[in-house]
Amino acid sequence: MAGPSARQIADDLRRRIDSGEIPPGGLMPSESEIITRYGTTKATVRETVNILRTEGRIVSRPGKGIFVRKFKRYDRHGSKRHLRSHRPAGTSPTQAETAQQDIRRELQLLGVATVPAPAEIAELLDVPTGTLLVRRRHLITLDGDPAQTANSYFIAEQVQGTRIARHEAIPGGVHAELASVLGRPLTEAREVFVARMPTPQETETLNLLPGTPVVELSRTIYAGEHAVEATSFLFDAGWHRFTYDVPMD
Repeated sequence: MAGPSARQIADDLRRRIDSGEIPPGGLMPSESEIITRYGTTKATVRETVNILRTEGRIVSRPGKGIFVRKFKRYDRHGSKRHLRSHRPAGTSPTQAETAQQDIRRELQLLGVATVPAPAEIAELLDVPTGTLLVRRRHLITLDGDPAQTANSYFIAEQVQGTRIARHEAIPGGVHAELASVLGRPLTEAREVFVARMPTPQETETLNLLPGTPVVELSRTIYAGEHAVEATSFLFDAGWHRFTYDVPMD
């Protein structure tokens, strides 16, 4: 009589992981233990491991074994994060949230350039395609892990000659600087999410484990009725949890 298939064994191991029988960070059963428990072969065990690894459930540590993937989540509170009354003065939303959650956040400015507006960004900013924009590119790490990228675009004629257009960090965040440059407050943020699997380049940039999806977020910042910034984010979905408080009546 044939033993269980790799898919059946993976289903049982997944159940044991979800129930906490094998906890996050816990050592998975060895190859020999799986063979004995399920009456299967080495080939089926390897297929089982590949299934769980592709799903992002387990990670291999050379010389130590295979472990249940341990997630640490950064809660991104989309409803209130842009309210200055909800964070210490002089801090950006991400700085404030990660500090509250005891997560070490580092922001690396990869480049600042003046570029023609791509069609999708031009639509967000309500300008003609090809309009000159200042683009600021960032990589954000959380506890040392690359966790998100952010490409922010500003209408060049509004920010040329300011710190936004120069390759330098902006203490307190770019939004306070932008409001100061424009001479009026920023009034609204609109965000649109798309979840998908990453491209090979995105997998490399974010050092993603197998089976990890990404969340692509397009954010538009408004000052009154006018769009003044558009940002394309890419989040490692294994690191982030998105929380929104939605009023109802």
